[in-house]
Amino acid sequence: MSVEKLLYRVDQLLGKKNDQELAPLLEKQDFHILAQVIDSLHSGKRKTFALLPPEKQAEVAVVLTHDSKARVFARLSPATIARFLYFVAEDDATDILQHLSSQKRESVLALIKEDKRKKILKLLTFDSETAGGLMDLNFLPVEPVLAFGEVVDRVRKHVDGKRDMPTVVVADVTGKVLGFISERKLLFPSQNVTVESQMYPLPSVHHSMDREQVMHTMSQMRVEIVAVTDDAGSVLGVIHLRDLMKVAQAEATEDIYRFAGVDVEEHPLDPVLTKVRRRYKWLLLNLVTAFCAAFVVSLFEETIATFAILAVFMPVVAGQGGNAATQALAVVVRGIAMGEIDWNRAIHVIIRESGAGLINGVITGTCAAVVALAFGAPPILGLILAAAMIINLFVAGIFGALIPFVLKRLKIDPAVASSVFVTTTTDIVGFFAFLGLASILMH
Repeated sequence: MSVEKLLYRVDQLLGKKNDQELAPLLEKQDFHILAQVIDSLHSGKRKTFALLPPEKQAEVAVVLTHDSKARVFARLSPATIARFLYFVAEDDATDILQHLSSQKRESVLALIKEDKRKKILKLLTFDSETAGGLMDLNFLPVEPVLAFGEVVDRVRKHVDGKRDMPTVVVADVTGKVLGFISERKLLFPSQNVTVESQMYPLPSVHHSMDREQVMHTMSQMRVEIVAVTDDAGSVLGVIHLRDLMKVAQAEATEDIYRFAGVDVEEHPLDPVLTKVRRRYKWLLLNLVTAFCAAFVVSLFEETIATFAILAVFMPVVAGQGGNAATQALAVVVRGIAMGEIDWNRAIHVIIRESGAGLINGVITGTCAAVVALAFGAPPILGLILAAAMIINLFVAGIFGALIPFVLKRLKIDPAVASSVFVTTTTDIVGFFAFLGLASILMH
């Protein structure tokens, strides 16, 4: 059954209050599908989630959107939340608890077993956007001089406690990270060897490092695991590449949505009014900037009235400038997000993007002039069109690179606000250059 059909059926059964048919229907579904359905429901999110068994609730809870988590968990009893958190890893449980009020969080924690509660409380002390908030506490520290067979025995005891396979971290007596033992080595252990001879290097990051910087660091080092350390360099936990994939997907989705002026919580199957509520403010802001461009056009009303053909080519100039600016903007915003460029390299990036814009302006401007002449436009108009496009694409390269740096400097997310400023700039410059040149050269 497709998500759309399942959503329609769930909505029907919720309306009829037919829990006897709804519960077994939900239990048969994959947790990813269930999460999509709950995210898309306009009402009945909590009830749908509550009808699932605790094991399924645990899987679904981790992948719900932030909006759904807030709406569902706020209306569940502490006992229900504690019941499904039994099946959730400590780092994911911490994320779930952060959607609760402090009072309710304390009530849930009081119902969780002491060992797990201590780990969750430890994770709650770290910012969720940092390495400390991302780390996994399922690791086993061992000394480098230990016999490898003893390490294998310790891992077996750890797993027998109904816990997942731990990451074996090699550390000295002070807790400083020396390396780690791969799972392959543990599955096929060598005899009569020490831990030190079997370990692999393990990079470390400070617990306060931003999660985007953690992703960048692991990507640069091409490693699948890093240790998270405290101020003294002692190991606090580990971060696996597989855990970062969820973060990377969330960051990419967030940036794409923000770039387009869409709420990060919006889902394709959200109700119409929900979509309107989340989009209209951004559209109103764009409307204000559009009137700025319209004002520039109004300054040349007489020129347009005299040479009506100008109106045909105005969208071409503005559109090409907007496209060129968006290209520069996308590259720079990504570079900033990935930590590849910063304010110190801004001037070099701006020079390169403006240079690319200038050359592309010459190429596209020449092509546009040729097309205009082929349609019977006068030669002077072809020259004006080419010149305006060269100017606009040159400016597009400058502002497409400059604005993200300025916003970042002002501690404003470039992915959120850059596009509206850049588009307005290229529209105004494009219209002013095209109509200004026309008013000078065609009269």
